[in-house]
Amino acid sequence: MKRNRLIADLIGQPRVLATVALMCCSSLSVVSVHGQDTATETAPAEATQPAPPTTPLPPGAPPLLPTEMKDTNNPGQADLDEAVLKRIDAESNEDLEAVASLIESALAKGLDEENQSFAKKMLGSIQLQRGQGLAAAMTRMRGRRALQLRDEAIRVLEQAIINDPALAEAHMMIARLNLLPDGDKDRIAEATSAAIELLEDDPKERSTAYLLRAVTQDKIEDQLADLSQAIELDPTNAEAVRQRAGLRLQEGKFDEAVEDLQKVLELDPTNEQIAAATVQQLVEMDRADDAIELLSKTIQAQPSEGLYRLRALLFTNMDREEEALADLNKALAMQPKDPIALLQRAEIALRRDDVKDAKRDLDAAIDLAPQVEQLDQAIVVRCFIAVEEGRMADAINDMKLLIDRSPDDVYRQLQLANLYLQDDRPRQAIDMLSGVLDRDPNNASVLRSRGDAYLAVGDHAEAIADYEKALTNLDEDNEGDAIILPSVLNNLAWVLATSPKDDVRNGARSLELGLRAVELTKEEEAHILSTLAAGYAETGDFENARKWSEKAVEAAKKEIEEGADEESVQINQLQEELDSYKSEKPWREKQDTEENQVPLLSPDDLIDT
Repeated sequence: MKRNRLIADLIGQPRVLATVALMCCSSLSVVSVHGQDTATETAPAEATQPAPPTTPLPPGAPPLLPTEMKDTNNPGQADLDEAVLKRIDAESNEDLEAVASLIESALAKGLDEENQSFAKKMLGSIQLQRGQGLAAAMTRMRGRRALQLRDEAIRVLEQAIINDPALAEAHMMIARLNLLPDGDKDRIAEATSAAIELLEDDPKERSTAYLLRAVTQDKIEDQLADLSQAIELDPTNAEAVRQRAGLRLQEGKFDEAVEDLQKVLELDPTNEQIAAATVQQLVEMDRADDAIELLSKTIQAQPSEGLYRLRALLFTNMDREEEALADLNKALAMQPKDPIALLQRAEIALRRDDVKDAKRDLDAAIDLAPQVEQLDQAIVVRCFIAVEEGRMADAINDMKLLIDRSPDDVYRQLQLANLYLQDDRPRQAIDMLSGVLDRDPNNASVLRSRGDAYLAVGDHAEAIADYEKALTNLDEDNEGDAIILPSVLNNLAWVLATSPKDDVRNGARSLELGLRAVELTKEEEAHILSTLAAGYAETGDFENARKWSEKAVEAAKKEIEEGADEESVQINQLQEELDSYKSEKPWREKQDTEENQVPLLSPDDLIDT
């Protein structure tokens, strides 16, 4: 039945099946007499029928019969007919390859113009189907095999459009496959441009073609033109609107960018990833205030717990904790069972030294969604709750877990080294920091931290070497470097002024560094004022040593009045230093931390009794 239907469908096609050709060439014709079919013998009507085109014959060759003339003009007809019949049942890739081989054979043998056109369109259709199958298989593969399938799919699709340039779907698939790593940007532009011309009657797909082509444009105005065309063709193309918002931000067209963002959220009110992506782009452009304004306008138009959470995160990063807390409370008022908002609020509580509230929110988040406990954000909160409660082993184990997940995260490695120092394990801190410096020997922040660790074990020469190298790699005009510069200057000045080792001390150098550190901190930090005093004492200028030491004590008292911990300010030591200078004695200090020998047990090491 399937084959009979196929033959019926092919009657109107520009090709002649062998059975039809045989009927046309027969000397028998069927006529109807009084309603009955009768076979009658008729003579060929040579005078009234046009002669078929002929191929020149060799001299003396017998004249060709009509069927032989047909085969001479279309020697590939049999292969084409067989391909047509096999096409309907082709399902597997092997089936399609067999059909394609037959068509290619037919074309190689020769077909008339109409059949050749039909054969190429059919071959293009088969190659498109094969390309689609290869692309689908690629999604189930990984690594090199996936890329091999991608390249094979592109090769087959390129053949498809050679045979049928009007295959818009093939052009679009070629463009999408080239968007993958190592794809050809120029080929994306060519394929999408061809698709745009072919898709006049399909505005949605044409909109997608403009969106894809925008990626290949080098000039922002050309990208904006393609994205705007995509949006005009399909106003629901949210990705085109989102990308245009990003470009408008780069161009400084803030109000237009906000309008685009609001359009996206209107199309998909639950898609807060769009807002997050745009805000992230603004933050990377050092335009956090603009990001806050954009979110505020969006929240005003359409409040949601996710947008409140996002704005709270920005406020937190900008040290605007009160506003961040207010936003998180609003988010939780809208969705009380939001574990992420609870985690964010726990982080703010820790920043405010409110361990009780931090623990309450962390526990509530885990109760709502136990899997939250495995999030990095939750582990960080748990780690620093442990620090605040003096459970250093637990804090160290949590930080190790975070580093195991991100072995190249230098910030986490610095945090772990700092935890080792707090737990009186300076040599473990040195080992950790030395590993980082093996990969990044000029990292000033890591050099500063290792210098501190060397000081803790009394290795003053090594500490000085690290501090000096850190200074050569710090740029005062860089915001990040400017933050740590005063501490490097101060620590180096301190060891140069106070080391009990004669061959290490250098009063003049200490004084130079101390004056610069005091200037950078505007004479406001007690421990830095103390270092300058020590530098003056080392040079024998006890008058200035007493002057700056008294300022250090006063600054420390002010810090305590403002809520600083008396132990961290070390006011007792500051007073002892002042007394030493009054006696015209320089200050000497050799830190020699007694190493904590208690083994660090991980949770897996503990036995539940």
